[in-house]
Amino acid sequence: MAYEQFAAKAASYSRKIKEGTTWATLCLPFEVSLEGQNFRAFKLLSADEDTETVELEEVKTIEAGTPVIIKMKEGATELKFTEANKNIAKDVLTTATADGYQLQGLYTQKEFSKDADNNCYIVKGNKLMNPAMLLEKSKVQKVASKPFRAYMVDNSTTPAAGAKMFSIGFDDSTTAIDNLNTIADDKAEYYDLQGKRLNEPQKGINIVKRNGKTMKVIIK
Repeated sequence: MAYEQFAAKAASYSRKIKEGTTWATLCLPFEVSLEGQNFRAFKLLSADEDTETVELEEVKTIEAGTPVIIKMKEGATELKFTEANKNIAKDVLTTATADGYQLQGLYTQKEFSKDADNNCYIVKGNKLMNPAMLLEKSKVQKVASKPFRAYMVDNSTTPAAGAKMFSIGFDDSTTAIDNLNTIADDKAEYYDLQGKRLNEPQKGINIVKRNGKTMKVIIK
């Protein structure tokens, strides 16, 4: 841990990624450029308990102390890079969303409690899963996040009252609850953020209503 901010001539990070892993989290005390990296990084914009999905926005640089969700490029099984002449931040920044969720970064390991952390979600596979549910509904005895990771916290007015897991989806991902191939039919209704009806999805953020569900779909 860094007890005070300081400047480093070189800051390195390495981590093995389990083969087949697509989504993970990252929170480092120094700025990281994503140019030429074997992964992409996203900040959390919102979470929707009704559709059990999270909305992400891609970033080109990871700021020091800022937690992000990362997507490994196909075939990538390792994070390994060095940044020169970087300030080392001693504190983790809070990245809260307007709807009461936040991505909380870690510099040290955190073990989750079934009772105290019932409003938390960790990345597992292609989902954000509630560790309390894993501890209660499975044979898992311990759920923890290693250093330099992140987890989502529900700080809304009624935490832990809704979804126990969230699908992670992006414009080019197949992990979302619905993708464009399944929502693009005659039964779907499309709207822009101002509520204007659209004939078909357009570039940007679309509000899609289908089979009694409403979701946001981002087209880049």
